[in-house]
Amino acid sequence: MVSQSSIYVDRRPVITTYYLQNGYLMVPGLFFKNTGVFVDWDFHSQSVVLTSDNRTLSFPSGQNFAEYYNKDTNQKQRDYLPTIITSLPDGTYVPLQYTAETLGMRVSYDFQQIRTYIDTNTVPSSLPAIYYRGATDKKEVALTFDDGPDHLYTPRILDILREKGVKATFFVVGTQVSYIPFVLKRIAQEGHEIGNHSWSHPDLSRLTTSEVIQQIQTTEQEAHRTAGYRTTLFRPPFGLFTKADLLTVHDLGYEMIMWSVDTLDWQGQTADQILSTVKREVSPGAIILQHALITKPGLLEGSVRALPQIIDYLHSIGYEFVTVGSLI
Repeated sequence: MVSQSSIYVDRRPVITTYYLQNGYLMVPGLFFKNTGVFVDWDFHSQSVVLTSDNRTLSFPSGQNFAEYYNKDTNQKQRDYLPTIITSLPDGTYVPLQYTAETLGMRVSYDFQQIRTYIDTNTVPSSLPAIYYRGATDKKEVALTFDDGPDHLYTPRILDILREKGVKATFFVVGTQVSYIPFVLKRIAQEGHEIGNHSWSHPDLSRLTTSEVIQQIQTTEQEAHRTAGYRTTLFRPPFGLFTKADLLTVHDLGYEMIMWSVDTLDWQGQTADQILSTVKREVSPGAIILQHALITKPGLLEGSVRALPQIIDYLHSIGYEFVTVGSLI
């Protein structure tokens, strides 16, 4: 029976599904993206493939992994080792301890607290930077707009920015660019910065590494074809990503951009609520998150109405508006 729990990766909890088979803890292969392992599916061999630091493990679907990897194991031992299966919601499950230790990690258990720990032996300073804000030595701030372009809110946002003489950063979704290319062209022509926000706005943690790469590269190609624009900024959909996704984004030549002020405009906040959030949370180097597309009509009215007030207020207290690229 499949259950759900937290497994601690470098002391940080990661919620995952799991099940026990003959005493073995089985987790989805994709779970290992949280440890920095690249995870893919080989359609030819019907195997999940995990790669880390030039070490590769391949688990064929439906095979007994002990039988596959240890030909010398006797039949009695084989009977008590887990089988790799694909008939569960999170795809192919793999044995946690065997996989982690084979890829150079250390696994430990706290039986009192009923916790499982994985130490990846990763030095935090060796990981690529994640930008939640920019430098704090100047009173600069960046406005960012996610999920567009669209034909309703994005043009109104652009009108306000042009009127106020402010440049912003738009993290665009590839499918939206393909639907409404003329709005992306306007964003570029009016001197705003464009960032990559994936092709179809998925949760990256539930994709294989190859699928993440495809999401990013397809959007980049569409933006370049449409507006002649190449970006080095990427923002993950929902702000969700794994350690492997961070490494993938970096390997593709992008900086991972998050935010320090979340207006929560996608919840239908009023203009007063959004302005209040900005006033409370802004500080030098802040990256402000708003949206340029919501599928439910009217949900972003408060955000659009708040925008000129945000600009006027921040100008009045000495802030200068810059793009994210300039800020970081």
